[in-house]
Amino acid sequence: MADQIRNKFYERSHYYGDAAAIEVQAGFYPVGTEFAHPLHYVDLLADGEHGTQLDGVMGDGGLTYEFPGTRSKRVKEIRYMYKWKEVGLADIAMDEEEGEEEFEWFIGKEGQGWVDNGMGWILAAFIENRHGELRPQTTEELTQCIGCHSKVGNTIDAVWSFQRQLPGDEGWGEMNYGQYASTTPEITRLKDYYAADGKMGELAGFYHSVVGGDLYGVMPDEIRDELAVYAQMKGETLNLSFSSEEMLNDDVLKDMSLEERKPRLLERQKLMRRFADDLAYLDYHEADDQYYIKGRLFYPTYTTMQSNIQAYRKVVLDQSFNLGKDVFGSEAGHVPFTFRSDGSVLDEHRNRIPAGEVIYSRPYNSEGVGTTPTGIIQGETLNKAGAVVSPDAPDAYSTTGTLDWMYNPILSDQPVRKGR
Repeated sequence: MADQIRNKFYERSHYYGDAAAIEVQAGFYPVGTEFAHPLHYVDLLADGEHGTQLDGVMGDGGLTYEFPGTRSKRVKEIRYMYKWKEVGLADIAMDEEEGEEEFEWFIGKEGQGWVDNGMGWILAAFIENRHGELRPQTTEELTQCIGCHSKVGNTIDAVWSFQRQLPGDEGWGEMNYGQYASTTPEITRLKDYYAADGKMGELAGFYHSVVGGDLYGVMPDEIRDELAVYAQMKGETLNLSFSSEEMLNDDVLKDMSLEERKPRLLERQKLMRRFADDLAYLDYHEADDQYYIKGRLFYPTYTTMQSNIQAYRKVVLDQSFNLGKDVFGSEAGHVPFTFRSDGSVLDEHRNRIPAGEVIYSRPYNSEGVGTTPTGIIQGETLNKAGAVVSPDAPDAYSTTGTLDWMYNPILSDQPVRKGR
């Protein structure tokens, strides 16, 4: 199944297991497929120890087993998908012709915690109540699931998993990100793999596309510290116009005007792309001649872990999951600077929002649709030499904006290494 989902050659004409009587349909899962996705809290002491080495994070339950990696025993959410109906390319093509009107409604059952995504799947999910016990999610809360598991172009049959599965045992083992150990959190055994187009690693591509360290443009302390060390080590060869503090510290950037902030963010982007191109996010291990993602980048610090859990606890107590499950904004000054005006942003009354203030509203039309440009510019496609080329050119490399409109989520089996 994994090969046909990843658009690779496969010899079998039928699926495996209970679906062995069903002929393979390329790019689709058979009816009856189930996926379960538990989301655990992060616990940097939950290191897979057992027996006399158990460090006690499981309490006094008498069991001698911990989840491997950074997963705590406690789950914050459980997500589930069941394919109940066969959907083919003809159905998808028909839906595209119909337009987006169908997104105005979906089928669900309040109190039972499930919705139909309109693509042949039932989505169900459970989340914590105020007492920390799992309860069915409301249909409003489940709209977030539909957002990623419906008609997003980068999914395959509305699912993300198999096309991004790591090769060999890594892709089938227990969920231990990089063989984490609490005694050596700076080390991982997780490789970066080239994207399907073979141009750069998945993580390197991410650093190329974002102007921060995550999808909100925020610079996590772990990534900021590593970039600062890299900038200092490279010195004048980077030819940067601003100091690391000016580029990487969001608290410094949030109160700046557009004229001050933009050049510093462009320098941040330049630094992050050089960091990725130099494969500075990887550590070499001589013992097995492999390159692994640095644990200092991949794992949170203990302080970050604690602050995230404390902030999420407020969301649990508020039961405000319908407003999102992100934890920023739950304390004074904690709103990311990317949600703050640079002095050029207008509110719903078309009044200018002063630099540094939180953006609470944007202009919208009579139908309630926002009319403010995102600021994400596709731009021209470049090659590594910086020359403008066609997006279909064999040496097409990146775009001038932060939107990688050619992104393909399928991973190859080829790990990234220097001197390739």
